[in-house]
Amino acid sequence: MEASHHTSDLDPSSVLGFGSALALLDSTEEVARLLTGALRSMGLADLQAVILEAGAAGAPCVLGSVGARPLPDPVADELRRGLPFGNAGDGDTAPSGRRVEVPEGSALAGQGIDHVATVRLGTLDQHFGTAVAGLVEDHTHTPLERSSLQMMAAQTSMALHRIELDREQAAQAEALRMSEARYRELYENAPVAYVSATAEGEIRMANRRATELFDAPEAALMGRSIPDFCADTPEGREAARELARCLERGTPVRDDEVELCLTNGDRIWVSLTIQPVETGGDTPERLVMMVDVTERRHAETALREARDELEARVEARTAELEQTNERLERRTRRLKALRDIDQAILAAESPEEIAGEALRRAEQILPCERASVSIIEWDRDQATVLAVRQEEEVLAGGTEIPLDDFYLTETLRAGAPEIIPDLDEVSVETARRIREQGIQSVLCLPMTVEDALMGTVKIGRPGPDAFTEDDRHKGQELADHLAIALRQARLQQRVETRTTELEQANERLAHQTQRLQTLREIDQAILAAESPEEIAAEAIKRVRSILPYRSATVTVTEWDAGNARVLAAEDNVVEAPTTLPLEKVHLSDALRAGTTEVLSRADYAPVPDAQARMDEMGLQSILCVPMAVEDAVIGVVHVGRTQPDAFTDDDWRIAGELADHMAIALRQSQLLEAVQAQREQLEERVQERTEELESFTYSVSHDLRTPLRAIDGYTRILKEDHADQLNDEGQRLLNVVYESAQTMGTLIDDLLTLSRLGRHEMNHVRIDMEALAQEAIDEVRRAHATAAVTFDLASLPDATGDRSMLRHVFSNLLSNAVKFTQNEEAPRIEVCGEVRDDERVYAVHDNGVGFDPGRAKELFGVFERAHAADDFEGTGVGLAIVERIVRRHDGRAWAEGREGEGASFFFALPPPEAASS
Repeated sequence: MEASHHTSDLDPSSVLGFGSALALLDSTEEVARLLTGALRSMGLADLQAVILEAGAAGAPCVLGSVGARPLPDPVADELRRGLPFGNAGDGDTAPSGRRVEVPEGSALAGQGIDHVATVRLGTLDQHFGTAVAGLVEDHTHTPLERSSLQMMAAQTSMALHRIELDREQAAQAEALRMSEARYRELYENAPVAYVSATAEGEIRMANRRATELFDAPEAALMGRSIPDFCADTPEGREAARELARCLERGTPVRDDEVELCLTNGDRIWVSLTIQPVETGGDTPERLVMMVDVTERRHAETALREARDELEARVEARTAELEQTNERLERRTRRLKALRDIDQAILAAESPEEIAGEALRRAEQILPCERASVSIIEWDRDQATVLAVRQEEEVLAGGTEIPLDDFYLTETLRAGAPEIIPDLDEVSVETARRIREQGIQSVLCLPMTVEDALMGTVKIGRPGPDAFTEDDRHKGQELADHLAIALRQARLQQRVETRTTELEQANERLAHQTQRLQTLREIDQAILAAESPEEIAAEAIKRVRSILPYRSATVTVTEWDAGNARVLAAEDNVVEAPTTLPLEKVHLSDALRAGTTEVLSRADYAPVPDAQARMDEMGLQSILCVPMAVEDAVIGVVHVGRTQPDAFTDDDWRIAGELADHMAIALRQSQLLEAVQAQREQLEERVQERTEELESFTYSVSHDLRTPLRAIDGYTRILKEDHADQLNDEGQRLLNVVYESAQTMGTLIDDLLTLSRLGRHEMNHVRIDMEALAQEAIDEVRRAHATAAVTFDLASLPDATGDRSMLRHVFSNLLSNAVKFTQNEEAPRIEVCGEVRDDERVYAVHDNGVGFDPGRAKELFGVFERAHAADDFEGTGVGLAIVERIVRRHDGRAWAEGREGEGASFFFALPPPEAASS
């Protein structure tokens, strides 16, 4: 960069022209550019720049040039960061400026600038930026140049200050305009009515809500006086005068409620607020705010009227309550007296005591000179006086009065009270006698329970017409309480009587329960006994608790043998078992006929031995009870006691029940012995027949196999050596003979297997049924052409049984299934099993020809076939073998199927625990 050549004779007109130009600018950037241009044009610097202070955007703004070229970016960035150079230390440098040396390596030094002069741009209290004048090496500013630089900086500062002031004024003007707009918007759209008025109350402006409130356009409101809208009432006129004073004086008003009359004649109530507004002019303004409170005022008026009405009603109700309270107090006193009567009644134990206690306390409820309580006994056509309260009793308690002489009108019979105003009008004798005691009027009160008249309460006073309606009500309350108490007393007496009866019944029931318990124990002991002797001994030993005795025996009569066998004896000189001739045992005709009787020592005179035994044991009476079965006496139960006539009817019943139980048990024992004997005989016969059957089976199998072997051998020779000598019919017949011989051999084998099943000794073991079924399937595959058959074996539950025998079951069922599916295109056999109701159930399903479901039960019989022998081969014994094996395992077998839909054969075995036991 070439060095500039500066002169010391600056043109003052340039400085003045610079000042004039600044007055025309209104942008800080334009002012900065004008300053840098002036510095360049006046030759005051080789680098001229202005650093404007950072604004709201952030970084400082740098404007200027190096000579006539724009400032390079590095120089601008360096100036923007500030001047981190040391001061030159010129003594004549003005306070607002300084001289700065440019260090080597800086961006300024790269432009050939070795020092710069800086001048602050700003006022005393405001800083706008810095002006920088840079000079090349060996050049310095003269005092005139520095003064010019200072002057130009001051002019620039004034221009920047003016621009800043203009901006602030513009911003204030805009803010004022915006504020006025917002105020106008709020004023117009306020939710309450606003009007602006003069101090005289004349409306100058009104918002939309005000026009709605007055139901008039703004033009119609202009010029009207606010006080003129007040209602033409004394209160309204007073309110108008007060409003006029407040508007004139500018006195604030807050929430003052005033009634206004609108232009259409309607009246409304508003809550009115007045606030003076300072406008700065000669004419003061008042801002008036109004809120419509008509509905609230109406509601308050209605509420006030309702409150006044409610207060009047409360006062009336209070008076009523006071009267009611007075009545309640009297009622309370009466109820307290009735409670005392109730408590006294509850403490009493008899109807007489209840009536007496009630009359003693009746004075608290119904003052009287005489009172009585009477009970009516309709079945006896009389009334009984329970209690009387009078100093001189005319009719004492317990007096019985015929109903004809007892005052009892139809009104009383109907359950309604009756007042006798004067006893002179009553002609019954009892009324005359009571009148003689000074009683003239009587209140008669019925005592009813469930609409039934049970008695009366009669209250007497000395004067005529001495009872009021209130007395009637009080007396009836007393009568009602007394009626309930007397009813309860009667019920209590009945309950006590019933309780006594129940206690006696319970005692009888306890005896009966004990008797039944003993009889049950006797039955259990009898069931546990194994012989007639044990049965009899257990019975007479236990019956003693319900039928005490000194001695007892149980004797069985053997009429055909003429003997009597003593099965059991307790505390008897005869020991059991003992057999005696019938003539030594007293059996009267009544006993032989099945009739129970009690015998004394004299009755045993025909049998001296029996009489001697009674004497020895001290027996005075013996209860003899026959044991009869189907009207036949099989024995006698004897029960002896040491007192004469010692047996009651209850003893007879107990002994009869014992004899009946004993008869049944002994008869069952006899039958059991007979059955046991027959069973032993049958077992012997079965054993003999089994041995005979085994011998016959062996003989049949041996004798039949010899001719069958001959037939089989000769037919083979004919087929192999002489078949060409036979025509077609001869060969067919030969084949029939051969096949029949084979079938006969198979049938013999099946019958032998069936017969051996009953003699086979079973070996119970735990069996893997799935593995056993697989073995059977493999065996059937080897024995039959089953290449086309599909076998499905599902998981099978284990079982307990004889493994070889259960393998026969699977083999027979699978062979059957193969046989009856041979004509199917896709034969399928399925073996499955499950645990059902604790049983192990196994099944073999096939999709073969099936069978008639009506013959399902017959299929397990010997030689039973579901189809003709020509259609399917077989002997009809296989399913019988299956059923026999399953039955020996305590199981069951059954079949299900339909013709053309396949068949299912099932067998069920008991659980392993049951089978092993």
